[in-house]
Amino acid sequence: MAADWSERELDRHFVETVRPFLETYCFACHGEEKQKGKLDLRPYSTRASVAKDYRRWEVVLEKLKAEEMPAEEARRHPTAELRQRVIAWIQATRKHEAQRNAGDPGPVLARRLSNAEYDYTIRDLTGVDIRPAQEFPVDPANEAGFDNSGESLAMSPALLKKYLEAARRVAEHVVLKPDGFVFAPHPVVTESDRDKYCVKRIIDFYQRQSTNCTDYFIAAWRFKHRAALGKPRATLAELAATDGISPKYLATIWSTLTGSLEKVGPIAALQAMWRKLPAPRGNQPDIARAGCERMRDFVTGLRQRLRPEFTNLAVRGIAPGSQPFVLWKDQQYAANRLRCRDDTLSLARVRQPV
Repeated sequence: MAADWSERELDRHFVETVRPFLETYCFACHGEEKQKGKLDLRPYSTRASVAKDYRRWEVVLEKLKAEEMPAEEARRHPTAELRQRVIAWIQATRKHEAQRNAGDPGPVLARRLSNAEYDYTIRDLTGVDIRPAQEFPVDPANEAGFDNSGESLAMSPALLKKYLEAARRVAEHVVLKPDGFVFAPHPVVTESDRDKYCVKRIIDFYQRQSTNCTDYFIAAWRFKHRAALGKPRATLAELAATDGISPKYLATIWSTLTGSLEKVGPIAALQAMWRKLPAPRGNQPDIARAGCERMRDFVTGLRQRLRPEFTNLAVRGIAPGSQPFVLWKDQQYAANRLRCRDDTLSLARVRQPV
């Protein structure tokens, strides 16, 4: 291991040992008349000049340690002791420079993002995988094969134009909202684009919700018997979060099943089925599943019969599927979502299944 030499000692050894060594044994092959291996050692007249070009002196160190410098055909050869003293100086200089520049990464070039980095950045900022760099030219690689270095990531006028076009494509995904803005997964530049985005958000919302009534009936049953199931302090909201269902709708189910007893009608039939669900004996969380599934089938079948129907509007010269007609029909369903068809609501039709 190289010794810890001071700068003064390194300078003194360079003047007294290293520079004379170069003049005596190296300039014949690496001097004014000849530069073997394109190496000219004459410019290195100070220790500082060696430190600035240490990459080339790594080659000198390897050649000296392998005893390949001076070459065998050279007229003069140094003693082993002198060779070792020069090797020790080079190693000491390397160690000194490494300690002096510890933590300094050297020149850090300003660079643009690579194509992949730009795509990932836009995705992280917008939440949408727009990939605006797909039309960019391929990033050039440096000597080591990396395509994300400052040496290779230049910016040409043609590429700058593509960056501006990419920014416009990203801006086309912006959706303005009353309380800010979001980014759509598709361009939103026309009224129909914005309508498509809003409808898609509504669809996504309901697709994330569990629509299987069995899950809600089981959660309500578990809340009713929470003490027997080992969770006496559980709340409806906690059970809903555990099962991944809507806490608001679970509260509605619970109040419907346990509220005032109905004497006739579908709610009375459903409450009767609810009261017949078995109580757990110990930790039996699925003992009521079969009964809850029968309640679900009852509700599902009843919904199909009680759902109100609205006939499509028809006007001569206007297509039946035109947007005003579709919006009118949607509005009717929304306004009557809590109503049912009275003509199908009879005791015979809502009789609970056996």
